[in-house]
Amino acid sequence: MIAMSGAVEPLAESSHFANALLFFSNPLAGLLAGAVLTAVIQSSSASVGILQALTATGAIRLGMAVPIVMGQNIGTCVTALLSGVGAEVNARRAAFVHLYFNVAGAAVLLTVFLLLTAIGVISPDALLRESDVALIHTLFNATATLLLLPCSRLLVRLAAHTVREK
Repeated sequence: MIAMSGAVEPLAESSHFANALLFFSNPLAGLLAGAVLTAVIQSSSASVGILQALTATGAIRLGMAVPIVMGQNIGTCVTALLSGVGAEVNARRAAFVHLYFNVAGAAVLLTVFLLLTAIGVISPDALLRESDVALIHTLFNATATLLLLPCSRLLVRLAAHTVREK
């Protein structure tokens, strides 16, 4: 973590980097960026570490970090989807349940986050510590689990509809 933070520290002074980060002010862009980065490197831990290192520079604010973390959770599904290629039906279905869970969780919780920022309960410009990124990641997963646990049968049916027996 120290090495990663040191590597990105010079970026905090770069105007090009600051301008590039403006793109992530759009929550959907942040969600997409988190998903793509995590899918490409196939490691949510590594992408969370990268986000933590960028947060240490002060360039990433709460309004950027939350959608990126949600996208990271979606992007991590690529590993399960890839491992399901050529696998049995239930293995492929499990991968799709994972995907649907993370997409639904991100949709619901990003909507709640955006509503809370719109009415001023949460400041999107709040500074973060590296540990806050891990906390956001944990809160997303715990809250999504609590919200979607009652919908588990629906997720299973959706996956069964997506991945047919034959």
